[in-house]
Amino acid sequence: MDYSERVNSKKGAGGVADAAEANVHTKRRIKELLTSQVLDLENDPYVFRNHVGILECRLCLTTHTNEASYISHLSGRKHALNLERRRILDEKQNRQGKAEGNVVSINNILKRSWNSIGKPTFKTTKIRDQESLRMGLLVQVQLPRITVKEPFFRLMSGYELSDKNQNVSKSFLQRHKTDYEDDEDIQPLKWQYLVISAEPYDNICVAIPAQQEIEKPSGTDQMSKSYWWFWDDDSKEFFIQFLFKLSKKAR
Repeated sequence: MDYSERVNSKKGAGGVADAAEANVHTKRRIKELLTSQVLDLENDPYVFRNHVGILECRLCLTTHTNEASYISHLSGRKHALNLERRRILDEKQNRQGKAEGNVVSINNILKRSWNSIGKPTFKTTKIRDQESLRMGLLVQVQLPRITVKEPFFRLMSGYELSDKNQNVSKSFLQRHKTDYEDDEDIQPLKWQYLVISAEPYDNICVAIPAQQEIEKPSGTDQMSKSYWWFWDDDSKEFFIQFLFKLSKKAR
């Protein structure tokens, strides 16, 4: 940014820019970065969006609030130096792997792909616990043509979704909007999502209001009476059931 010929500046030195001029320069720089480079998050092995929507670089262990900040990081000296270190380390491991066997690296892991056969048949049922009277949800998925050992699932917040998936979620919530829901109630960030994946089927997703907190154990693969799942290998049917915590008003 040119700071010459400003007030209180000497010849050959930069003057003082106010906050408005600095913001204009920042916006112009972000626009130039976004137009000159296209950020492909899905094919970049070093970047991912965390649970609060912030981009993180796995290689440099840095965080970035938006795509322009990450693009600027890609052209920086730190990222280039770490890429060179990563390349040297991979070459060293590959030389050792010729005698000992193949070595797995983040650069040579192929992205999984399969020919989709459509969405599986599934059913969601609202349930209530007889003892505590807590509400819950039971999801049943039929997967007769599954090719993996068993399906897997994940609970995600709206902040973990990409911009594309947030738009898909918003259009879905808009189509299934009820009369008592406002426009603010169908914002993707106000929902949590149960994603179930089983190759070669398409992923299915169940949207749950984020205000209804699911009661589950602290461990990743732990089950309880209020939070469990089961894969029936004989009937090729997957079950997952969970209960919601009681609200503070109900307590």
